[in-house]
Amino acid sequence: MALNEFMNGRDAISTKDAKVFMKIGDQIIVMSDTNKIKLKIEKKKTDVATFGDHWKKKKVTGVEGTGSLSGYLISSRWLKYGLPYVQGGQDLYFTIQVEVEDKTSKSGRQVVTVGEVNLDDIPIIDAEADDGVMEWESDLTFENIHLDTPFDEQ
Repeated sequence: MALNEFMNGRDAISTKDAKVFMKIGDQIIVMSDTNKIKLKIEKKKTDVATFGDHWKKKKVTGVEGTGSLSGYLISSRWLKYGLPYVQGGQDLYFTIQVEVEDKTSKSGRQVVTVGEVNLDDIPIIDAEADDGVMEWESDLTFENIHLDTPFDEQ
């Protein structure tokens, strides 16, 4: 068996090497207060049953972009962007770009952009009488995705 048939531990990608950017209109915001992001495409399936077969089959009929975003509550950004909709105005849709590059890994760099992002919640305050810090978390949806730069194939 050749030595290169197994993955080297150094090629695993450190999650601390991710950078998150948000674009609203022409404004690009570095999301330095973000501490977790999760994005995925969920396939929507319909059951397909046929005579003569006991297996319930599935047909993919659509997709949905979902995820979550969380961070430290150190500004009023989300409340400022969320209030117009609450007060009868337009809801906030924005773009998120995530860059991941671990210089130690042979995987290289990946850049993914998701668009028409909409938060499920508007963070206002999260305070407790303990030794913690204020944080926020919200589920989200997105309606398009682009793989700007793929990881190098190993």
